[in-house]
Amino acid sequence: MKKNLRRIFLLLFVSVFLFGFAGNNTKKAASNPPIYIAFLWHMHQPIYWPYESVVQTQANNRYPFSVFDIFNQRIGPYTSWPAGAVEKGIAANLPHFGAQVSFSGSLMENLNNLEADGNQNFQNWKSSWTAIRPLKTSLGNPRLDLVGFGYFHPLMGLIDYLDIRKQIEMHKQAVAANFGGTYSKGIFPPENAFSERMIPALVDEGLQWVLVDNIHFERACKNYPYSTGGNLYEPNKADQVNPDPGDWTQLNGVWEGTKISAKWAHLPHYDEYIDPATGKATKMIVVPADRYLGVEDGRGGFGALNYDAVMSQLESYNTDPNHPILIVLAHDGDNYGGGSDSYYNSNFQNFVDWLQANPSRFVCTTIQDYLQMFPPDTSDVIHVEDGSWSGADNGDPEFKKWLGDPDANGYSPDRNSWGVITAAKNFVFTANQIDSTSSNTENAWKYLLVGESSDYWYWDYSLNGIWDAHPTEASNQAVQYAEQVKGTDLTPPTIFLPQRIPYDPGATMWGINQTNNVSIWSYVYDISGLKSVTLKYRTDNDGTLSDENYTYAGGSGVSAWTDESMTGAVKVSETNPQPLYKAEEYSAAINGLNDKLIDYYIEAVDSNNNVARSPIRHCWIGANQTGQGGGSGVSWSPASPTQNDSILITVKGVSQGAKLHWGINYSGSVWQKPDSVYWTPGSSLFTDGIAVESPFSGPDTTNTLQLKLGPFNNAKQKVQSVAFVIHYNDNTWDNNNNQNYEINFGGGSSGNTFVMDGAVDTSAISVASNGNDNLYLGWNGTDLYVATQSAQSVGKDVFIFISDTLGALANAPWAKVGQVAGYSAYLANESTNNYVSWYNATGSTNKAAGNYLEGTINVQQQFGFIPAKLYIAVGQYQTNDGGALQGQIPSGNGDGNIDPNEFYTFNYTITSVNDAVQNLPSQFSLSQNYPNPFNPSTVIEYSIPQRENVSLKIYDVLGKEVASLVDGDKSAGKYSVRFNAGSLSSGVYFYILRAGDFISTKKLILMK
Repeated sequence: MKKNLRRIFLLLFVSVFLFGFAGNNTKKAASNPPIYIAFLWHMHQPIYWPYESVVQTQANNRYPFSVFDIFNQRIGPYTSWPAGAVEKGIAANLPHFGAQVSFSGSLMENLNNLEADGNQNFQNWKSSWTAIRPLKTSLGNPRLDLVGFGYFHPLMGLIDYLDIRKQIEMHKQAVAANFGGTYSKGIFPPENAFSERMIPALVDEGLQWVLVDNIHFERACKNYPYSTGGNLYEPNKADQVNPDPGDWTQLNGVWEGTKISAKWAHLPHYDEYIDPATGKATKMIVVPADRYLGVEDGRGGFGALNYDAVMSQLESYNTDPNHPILIVLAHDGDNYGGGSDSYYNSNFQNFVDWLQANPSRFVCTTIQDYLQMFPPDTSDVIHVEDGSWSGADNGDPEFKKWLGDPDANGYSPDRNSWGVITAAKNFVFTANQIDSTSSNTENAWKYLLVGESSDYWYWDYSLNGIWDAHPTEASNQAVQYAEQVKGTDLTPPTIFLPQRIPYDPGATMWGINQTNNVSIWSYVYDISGLKSVTLKYRTDNDGTLSDENYTYAGGSGVSAWTDESMTGAVKVSETNPQPLYKAEEYSAAINGLNDKLIDYYIEAVDSNNNVARSPIRHCWIGANQTGQGGGSGVSWSPASPTQNDSILITVKGVSQGAKLHWGINYSGSVWQKPDSVYWTPGSSLFTDGIAVESPFSGPDTTNTLQLKLGPFNNAKQKVQSVAFVIHYNDNTWDNNNNQNYEINFGGGSSGNTFVMDGAVDTSAISVASNGNDNLYLGWNGTDLYVATQSAQSVGKDVFIFISDTLGALANAPWAKVGQVAGYSAYLANESTNNYVSWYNATGSTNKAAGNYLEGTINVQQQFGFIPAKLYIAVGQYQTNDGGALQGQIPSGNGDGNIDPNEFYTFNYTITSVNDAVQNLPSQFSLSQNYPNPFNPSTVIEYSIPQRENVSLKIYDVLGKEVASLVDGDKSAGKYSVRFNAGSLSSGVYFYILRAGDFISTKKLILMK
């Protein structure tokens, strides 16, 4: 079975906090067991072109960057560093010490190909792995456990039983062939993406436990303390079936967007999947991976994450010696700080030393050792919400990273790929049914499985759609092999997992009311043709999930199934090549229900009367009956305005007043605050401190609302687009089916176009300099523009490094001497031939080199979101291999490295020369934050009349620094900074601005 406002005003003098602060010296009670700590390091590279070896892909110049360079920057993680880290614990005689590594089959294949091609970095790359494989813990389990995985890194929550098993079987063979030894009893699913539907396939492959991001334990609990700070929308009530664990807490000293379950969500439990046809339950252990601590550990390990100060806050909850707390730190082992030399070496040695100093408080363990010592009770069965880890667009339950919504033209590269995969899958399944041993069937499987590589869904529209086309490339090849297997088709239709819009019908998403009408959609395909596709749904009588909700047969507690015929629609693919076959997109609506728990699935029948049924899904439809949803009565004139036009926005067919809830320069999922020069009379700032709410006139006798905005041509702020939703007086919303309304100026252009001609763009400004060299930046709402003097101008190789976080030092690129703080992407320019290219860029890019090196990169595509800040630095190196750092912007300390504090901090505020000149403040100023009091976030504005090194920090009343908002060189201008209080407690805090000789202090009040 599936189971206050408080106001605190502390009147203390500001001077108190200038003299130190009290630290956290929490120690565990003597009777408590130790907290156990485990690691999962994820290693992966895809097949970059289906199906070529990495050597062929490089030779064919498939990408505008060196594919080899990606591997050469990760030599340590792929060869000796993980084993060396584990050996440190073995040398310290720690009996349970070890780690888990997920090593994809495609990465093994790539490294073998590089080794065979003579790449000296990967000669004998397996030696450290094979040397440590036989080493065991005191309980006889592997010290370094190469856990189960899908060979090509598939998103298992969106594929089927057969292909999940095939992916794992291929991985088993690869592990045996490359490393030897027995296969792991556990699995880290790619992207830590889990759904209960995966359980039967995992168990049938002999796996006993699976790692799951533990926020999906917590969101499935009653009374989950939801907060938008977790960067996820509200859970659906149908998932919230676990009892309230009653141990919700907010950790200090680490970013945590939500309260966590201190103990319950740090314990393994059982989860189960009930076969809807037979009612059989299949169970396996779900091991929680710590959502927030895993992310922090991935920034650099011990020291980057203060293990003692943070983990000690859980010690008071750790009271059961039979089930002690387990903290699993899971993250990439080959990227950013988590893939650095310091992570595996000096920081990891410090971790071992800390364990030896605290043997009764903390123990490093392998997961298998922990489960052998402290197995969960078989009766301890919980429900887990679908979802992945936070690194994949925060891990929503719809897997939106791989199911992105359609754009303004109604096209989604992600959905397109699933439509193609669904069709190809039916060909391959049919060939497998006819003759599973045929070489054509085996080849068909190979191409289908590589087409499921989740990487191919990451970078929508980037590099002219190369990545978007990979599933189609692979599917076409799979189909061509499968079509050669002739025989009787006994295979039922293939049904992609049913999806719904909105996800929380009749409830709220991001606090915005949703319509109670829900659309169910899917892709369905059969090679023999489809006779019918039917949506079946039923209501639950008591609103509680029980056994009968999980079977097609049902029972007295649920209604009979209602049938709705589903309509197919052809969605034309935009890939090159075009797919040989693609499934139609089928949809049907469930209207008029509220306050109801429903079950639903899709049934499809082919022309041979073979019947397929999808898994049963569950959804709570809330009480809202007035959500305006589709927004068909919303329009504006002129239809394609420019910045010089006034825009009349009209809403028809409504009988109540409303406000326009709007912002400007919409990009990704965020918009910017409009300057007050654009506000209409009666406008006010919304509680988020960004959106403006402007009242409509009306409704008039024809039930029409109207509001005139613009023009948007004031020099104080550049505007490329206006985005809005309608906020009705009864607190319902029309958000255009979760897509917002967007008015792009100039016929749909989202921001200024930067000209790539080897000269500094006229809209960019110099933000930092060192001698005669400069760093120029620009921002148009979607793309970051960077420029500096070119390699030929300075006679050195030039790199512009970009990151959203200042991670641990990593080796400089192109075999240069020294290190650079962990960067995400970089633009490179070689002095000898003026070669210019982006590296590690997952977003769409452009570049040029003349007198200046310049380029653009799409920030949303690069990072998966718009970071609050970006960090940029220029490095100038001797041109030869092993060349040393010769110059950098901003200037550095001369140690040969570009350290974290030597990057320029960019917060998008000054975006053009005109803005910089016309908007220069005449004096230093620090404004009172707004709102104040606040919860959970507030905005602080300040101005500086000249370039200065600026520091803006938050302190508590004891003088302890709790947040650093600004710390670096800033150009003259007006700045706005958002402060999110996160886990801070209610009370009085102070913020101090230091800019040159200017110092100003103000008080802010947090109320929770």
